Order: sequence, then structure tokens, then C-alpha cells
Amino acid sequence: MAEVQDPGASAVCAVVVNWNGWRDTVTCLDSLLALRDAPLRVVVCDNGSDDGSRDELARHLQARCRGWADAPGEPGFAATDAAAHDAVIAVHLLRLPRNLGYAGGANAGIDWARQRWSPRGFWILNNDVEAQPGALRALLAAHAGAARAGICGSVLLDWDAPQRVQAVAGVYRRWLGVGWHQTRLPEEGSGPSVEVDYPVGASMYVAAGYLDEVGPMDPGYFLYCEEMDWAERGRRFGYRAIVALASRLRHKEGASTDSRGGVRGKSLLSERYGVISRLRITRKFWPHYLPVVWSSLFIVILDRLLHGEAARAALVLRLMFKPSLWLRT
Repeated sequence: MAEVQDPGASAVCAVVVNWNGWRDTVTCLDSLLALRDAPLRVVVCDNGSDDGSRDELARHLQARCRGWADAPGEPGFAATDAAAHDAVIAVHLLRLPRNLGYAGGANAGIDWARQRWSPRGFWILNNDVEAQPGALRALLAAHAGAARAGICGSVLLDWDAPQRVQAVAGVYRRWLGVGWHQTRLPEEGSGPSVEVDYPVGASMYVAAGYLDEVGPMDPGYFLYCEEMDWAERGRRFGYRAIVALASRLRHKEGASTDSRGGVRGKSLLSERYGVISRLRITRKFWPHYLPVVWSSLFIVILDRLLHGEAARAALVLRLMFKPSLWLRT
């Protein structure tokens, strides 16, 4: 794909990770293509899908992006209209050979973009989100206005009832290894952003300098806790994790892991990586809490048994006694 001069200011690069979810990804991409917030480039990382996602995404983007080229290894589009200074100016479909997990897929997209473009920052997105008008503009304004801003997240709205807040941010209890969503917005007048434990990973913006100093997401988590890890690493470099209160996205939550519906709706895949990541992040940053966090998983096992979920209970027990899966740093 031919390189073009950034119209106006240096562009932001959005990285969307898809795995067997092209229908959701199409909706996400359409919302990005409709934005007029800032010059935006997009990398769609297909994480080794086997549901026809690659062909479906290429077909959709070819129909939406005039000038789409499907050259081997470089499928994409680059705008030639310099007047499109507040629009999507480039799209690339990155076809990964296997599933690298969420962090690994996002990192691959970031690496690809940094080698070819020079974005001022990266907007990392789940594929099951739909950006609301002004979402990127609010992210950039909040990030620019906060001292030592590291990761900047968005407010997530419930997909089926977008008038309801799904998550403002994540709250993490280190001694239990448990995170949950804060759903209450701060009082009016609190400013454009609020400092948080960690932004929910469905929408995260970081400047290029954050990557230079802190590094990319840790791909060892595969699923879950990668945003907590990234925020904690940044905190140890003096960065603050924040949420842009005016940046809003609808979010399906759990669509890529087939786990919609809270704890009872978790898939075995979600259960597996929930346990591994919980133990791994504790071991990495707060090892003195590891015995407590490990022991608390017996309560999880009891909960699964009481709800007739024997397979999930057995899985948690097996993972507890496979430290090779979560002792790696």
C-alpha cells in the first residue's frame, strides 16, 4: 500500500483486533469510518480466524473504501484527498497466521503501523465496540489535558441499553486478584478525565512515547488482565491511568469469548484465562499476595459446584496445580 503524507496534524492509529467475529468488527469499522474527530489510520488485526473473517472483512472494506487494493501481504487503502484532514486516511488488514491473544494481536498491529507510519498515538479497540461521535476527540483532549497521562480509556455503554453505563473504569483488589467495573460516573464538574486503577481494555489510547518508555502490552496473558498489567507498569514509570469521561462507546462485552451474561455465562475459555491471568498478575507485581489469591480460588470452585458447573470447577482446580501456566513473568 502506497504511503501518503498525513493531512494536517500527525494521525492517530486505531488498532482493532478480530478473532472469529467479523460481523462485530464490521460494525466497529463502520463507526470509525464515520468519525470526523482527527486524522485516523486503522489497522485491523485478524488473529488467525477460521470463520471466513479475512475474506468478509476484505470484502466489506473494499466496498467502503474507494481505492482499496488487495495486493498480497498489503491489503489496504490510503486516501489521496488531502482535504480529509479529520477522517480515516488509511486502512490496513493485517492477517496474522495464528491467534496471538488480545495483547499479542494488538501488539502486532502496533508494530506493523510503527514500521510504516509515525502515529502520534494508538487507539486500541475490541472488535465488539461501536464508537460514538466525538469519542476519539474526547480521548485526545483528555489525554492532552492530564499531567503524565498514560493509558486513557473511554466510558463504555451497554450495547442493548446505551443509556446505561456498562463501565467507567476498572477497580482492582490486589489481595484477592479480582477486578470489577465501576459503573457510576463522577459528579458533574470533575473535569474531562478521572484517574483510575485501570481503564477497561475495550478502548485504550496511548501516546507513542508511552510505548517507547513502558513498552507494549504483555502478550503472556493471552486474555484478561493485560490492561491492568499495562497500567501498573506505566504507574511505576510515573504515568497516571485515566478515563476520558466524554469519550463513549457501546460495548457488547464478552462477544469474542462467547461469555455474555456475567459470571454464570462464562465460557470455559473465559474461565481458563481468568484463572491463569489472575494468578499471573499477582505473581508478577504483588507476590506476597499470591498465597491468598491462590487459596481464594477454592471459593470459586465451591461456587461453580453449587451452581452445577462441575466442568468449570474441575478446570479451575487443574489450573491451580499447574504453576507452569502462571508463574512465568
